[in-house]
Amino acid sequence: MSEKSEAGFANTANTISSSKAGSSSKAGSSGNVGGSRRVTLFGRANSGKTSLLMHLTGSLQRPVNFPGTSVESVESSCSYEGCQLQVVDLPGVASLTPQSRDEQVAIDSVRDAATKPDLLCFVLDAGKLAVELRLLQELRGLGLPIVVAVTKVDVAESEGFPIDAEQLQRALGLPLVVVDGARGKGIDELRAQLALVSLQPAWLQKPSAANAGTAAESAPRKRAFSRSFTDKLDGWLLNPVFGPIFLTVVVLVMFQLVFTVAEPFMGWIEAGQGWLSGGIEAITNEGALRSFLVDGVVNGVGSSLIFVPQIALLIAFVTCVEATGYMARAVFLLDRLLRRFGLSGRSFIPLASSFACAIPGIAATRILGDERDRLATIAVAPLMSCSARLPVYVVLLAAFFPAYQAGLMLFALYAIGIVTAILVSLILRRTVLKGGHSMLAMELPVYQRPRLLLIGRHTWFSVKSFLVTAGTVIFAATIIVWVLAYFPRSAEIGATFDRERTAVEQSAPADQDDQIAAIDAREAAAYLEQSYLASIGHAVQPVFEPAGFDWRLTVGVLAAFPARELVIPTLGTLYSLGDVEASADNPDPRLKDALRNAKGPDGKPTMNGLIALAVMVFFALCSQCAATLAAIRRETHSWRWPIFVFGYMTLLAWLAAVAIYQIGTLLGFGT
Repeated sequence: MSEKSEAGFANTANTISSSKAGSSSKAGSSGNVGGSRRVTLFGRANSGKTSLLMHLTGSLQRPVNFPGTSVESVESSCSYEGCQLQVVDLPGVASLTPQSRDEQVAIDSVRDAATKPDLLCFVLDAGKLAVELRLLQELRGLGLPIVVAVTKVDVAESEGFPIDAEQLQRALGLPLVVVDGARGKGIDELRAQLALVSLQPAWLQKPSAANAGTAAESAPRKRAFSRSFTDKLDGWLLNPVFGPIFLTVVVLVMFQLVFTVAEPFMGWIEAGQGWLSGGIEAITNEGALRSFLVDGVVNGVGSSLIFVPQIALLIAFVTCVEATGYMARAVFLLDRLLRRFGLSGRSFIPLASSFACAIPGIAATRILGDERDRLATIAVAPLMSCSARLPVYVVLLAAFFPAYQAGLMLFALYAIGIVTAILVSLILRRTVLKGGHSMLAMELPVYQRPRLLLIGRHTWFSVKSFLVTAGTVIFAATIIVWVLAYFPRSAEIGATFDRERTAVEQSAPADQDDQIAAIDAREAAAYLEQSYLASIGHAVQPVFEPAGFDWRLTVGVLAAFPARELVIPTLGTLYSLGDVEASADNPDPRLKDALRNAKGPDGKPTMNGLIALAVMVFFALCSQCAATLAAIRRETHSWRWPIFVFGYMTLLAWLAAVAIYQIGTLLGFGT
């Protein structure tokens, strides 16, 4: 931080010390050491409230750098000298007149007597002091005690807006602390103020005209005709020609890195999976227990865990782009395009969030002021390829397409969801959601250097959420799939293949080991063909036969309807029943080799590049997430919208998969 920023910390620290020592005319002594206080973090969007909450309470949140991130209140707690602080982070607001649902939530919570806090912590962005002071002036009219937390002082100075914290505090007549939301500096001083400042109304008078004028004068002004670093960079990145090209390059680089950089890490996970399977096989006898542990647990859950590197890289890259402030520029660049299809540039924020998971994306639609825009965005948000689809893409791309095509193919799969979403929103806005639209009005944040610590925290938060899912829902589902695939266990099948093995062992041919392995594979296939799972798959398979899906893929589709995360574990369980050789030059051989080598009863391969493409497009367009449908129900307060979304996406996915397979077959592809 700059010298002036450090001076601000010193000035603020002195003020806090004096207020704790005695009865300051501005704050006074609290007289409330111990007990508890409900503190609300209040401020404009992108002022740093969420980062402040993380440092105040030690909780792990998702701080990013574009407006509309916080769409729900988040509550956490901390303590100082016996005083328990219940800290609430609210969505950012521009004024006390709400323009969207998220702003309504924030304003109602500080006005409603039932939810009104004991103390407000107004988070003030130092780089936008003039507009911040207007909101603070409105907020003082509520008659609540206020402590001001000034953030981004170093960013303000780098942009040509130096802040004199001591002069600003005198002008406001309020307790004021300069904090650094990225590094956590000043948090102890702020926590002390929140715990010790007086809650008595004696100091809640509005500032005099002289004080108000002094506060306005303390707002920094830039030198005439000067351009900040942000202004200069925006001259290029918001250029109507260069801007869209740069945005496209950013997205392409992201997908290519996700596929290539994670490859060594996937190899290490796969090697660990193979080592664990070998260890279990060495200490267990042939039978149900070994099959359960190896095929059900290790290979089933491991088939999902192996894709953690891709998921982590995707989330880290997106978080990094958000943290720089570039995401808001993407909104601006896409506004004109999206408006042609009935959406607003602000729709890009929930749609971009849906690439990680559609549930927070759907919640983020509350930032849209127009209800028709909001419903249209909700209806198409699940078409964005979330991280749960990524394992399906990666394993099929690696199995059936050369490495140099993988990044481009991955980009195309994500683009399919985006293009389909645009077309669906256009239809909706010209039919059932016809009329009305919101205007784009947002403030572009200054460019900032992304903080690696915050990116790492958010990435770990998302990966941890996936691991919890893998350890609960995915684990339970793989066990169910294993049971259905393992039973019933026919004694007649076992006796038949035992006789074949005995005959081979007695004749002792030169290729005895190969013949025994072939018998074992045929035995596993025979058991699987008469299992409960095969019966279910064969019963439903005629529906998916026009798309080229065999019964195994059909079972994978059915298992994925509760949650897409179950696709790979299900296929891993199905294809792990026979021994699959591993090769040192292939980072993930089991499932890829099993898919390439799988054959039907007629001896023909059941998978090829054309069928793989049909499968990937099906998963790109299909609605397979019960939690997403529940989120739509919660946001729309109706079952009609989740039923509509599930119906149109499933039908659209099936039609697309059938069209790809049938047209491709007619053209001679995949044969």
